[in-house]
Amino acid sequence: MEQEVVQTKFTEPKNAAENLCLQLKRQPESYNCVIFFAATSINFPELQAELKQRFPNAQIVGATTSGEITPQGFANDSVVLNAIADPKSSYSAVLVDDANKFPIISKNQIISAARSAGIELSSSTCHTNAFAISLICGLKNIEEGFLSMFYSIVEDKEFLVCGGTAGDDLKFKATYVSANGVCSDSGAVLLFVKTTRKFLIYKENIFQKSGKSVRLTDVQHETHTVRTIDGENPRKRYANVIGIPESGANDALLDHPFGRAFGDNIFIASLVGFDNNGILTTYARVIQDSVQEILDPMDPLQITEETCKKVKDKIPEPSCVILFNCILRTIGFNNKKLQSPINTIWKEYFPNYSGFSTYGEQYGHINSNQTLVLLVMGE
Repeated sequence: MEQEVVQTKFTEPKNAAENLCLQLKRQPESYNCVIFFAATSINFPELQAELKQRFPNAQIVGATTSGEITPQGFANDSVVLNAIADPKSSYSAVLVDDANKFPIISKNQIISAARSAGIELSSSTCHTNAFAISLICGLKNIEEGFLSMFYSIVEDKEFLVCGGTAGDDLKFKATYVSANGVCSDSGAVLLFVKTTRKFLIYKENIFQKSGKSVRLTDVQHETHTVRTIDGENPRKRYANVIGIPESGANDALLDHPFGRAFGDNIFIASLVGFDNNGILTTYARVIQDSVQEILDPMDPLQITEETCKKVKDKIPEPSCVILFNCILRTIGFNNKKLQSPINTIWKEYFPNYSGFSTYGEQYGHINSNQTLVLLVMGE
């Protein structure tokens, strides 16, 4: 298996597609899977159409981003393309359009796509040699409902979905995903993979439990707003719990998000901010009367090193690595001048990799924030 990662700064779709193909070692028809991530400075519908024409034998999926990742570092305003030649794996992609409305009507379409890759979703053991990559449009609150629908038709609850929510360079206007020449601004893509290779899907967390919990006592689900915490003004209560002046509450949000623990796993619900009245808005959907722990940060460099060691222990010779990294992590790393040191660690352990800055990260049944989800396939 070979994962080639190429990148271009061309913004005209035809020129960008041509430049990407010129950088590849093989002829485009020799690849059986292509995954691309594109900044919104390029016309995404036109780009995906150009790429579809050039890779006639590949299952091809893509998403818009809020930043791209390659061994050259964190980037913006570029297109990153993974070209995969993999005779030991089968790939099959499906796009569910209008996934924010009634995704269940695509049940048969999803089952058929999985079957095309040799995966029977009715099997109780399909997780042993298969998984799916998700690319989901942002800004439409699709993730939770789509994952719930998908797992309602999968017999094997250990079957893993991993992926990211498309971004739009923090414009918050429109995001896109595509599969095999069809794109959507309100859809979800699944790329099914059946393989004889070792693979690992890993969720990295750079936060820890603080022992400080709060109850969300007045929640408006539709707008992702919290009007009271423990019956008090959210900004005042949040600041009191973590022990800072109320005036510093917004500045603390990146380092102290909400989280919920399930065994050893912590799933993060990132916080947008407090308005002038102290009302809190969250990125993730939160539930009335749910108890949330206010998390404390850990050392990102230490955690990155530990993650890479764990991956190499499981997959000694990684041949394909995809990183779904939350945009809030990317912003936090930039604020602390950690982007380059973290990329240096990744380069030390992985021969090649790519990824993008996401608006959400999917790991199994859960959509999370401020998380890194890694997909690693071995030789």
